[in-house]
Amino acid sequence: MAIIGQGISLRGMTHEKFHYPFYLKAGIVRADVGKAVSLDNTAANTVKLAEDGDPIIGRLVSWEDRSVEGVLVGTVEHRGGLPFTKAAAAPAINVGDTVVGAGGGEVKAAATANHADNYVVEVAGDQIITVR
Repeated sequence: MAIIGQGISLRGMTHEKFHYPFYLKAGIVRADVGKAVSLDNTAANTVKLAEDGDPIIGRLVSWEDRSVEGVLVGTVEHRGGLPFTKAAAAPAINVGDTVVGAGGGEVKAAATANHADNYVVEVAGDQIITVR
């Protein structure tokens, strides 16, 4: 969002056309909303919290417990100014880097940048803003 007199930030820019529903891997809880997710290739249309080295497909923006149906569901945002949290032990992340999962839905810099996946446009402490 552009802030007059405060510069430009992509933090909080959303594109609702790029929000998609997914099943959530068991163990994901409401507190995980906002974390990086990757595809869980053990089940169709399912995401998990991004683990170490996982390509990030987006950010979890909603969580629903549909235990009556035996599933957890959520919405994943795939495009926009996606804010992620840098893993505390990860080396520095810089503008222009690509990020991957660091475990627990946090991110770290990818060993090799792949701007087809994402690229970092803003770093504010441990908050990393990427675009895809």
